[in-house]
Amino acid sequence: MAAAIRKSVPLDALLEDALQRFRLHGAPESQALWQVTGIRVDDETSEAEVLRALLHAGLHAVEEKAMENGYAALAAAHDEEDRAYEAAVRARGARRRSRVGTGE
Repeated sequence: MAAAIRKSVPLDALLEDALQRFRLHGAPESQALWQVTGIRVDDETSEAEVLRALLHAGLHAVEEKAMENGYAALAAAHDEEDRAYEAAVRARGARRRSRVGTGE
């Protein structure tokens, strides 16, 4: 396993308050973090561990958004020619199935 690298992360008052909410046992934020990352945090969890879990959650959210954007771009690139080709392929398959059904 690679050695851990420590980074300094400045937190303003809003982020510090949010960090403390994640550490509350049974807090909705704590439960949601576990659901997203599989990492359980509570009042015994160090701030560094909570920040690491939140970083994983952010990474997951960004990766999901990147995939969503990719699918949207793919759908936007799907033009009328693509739809016509797909319709022709479906029609050809339907004709083959109907010939098989009639014994031709």
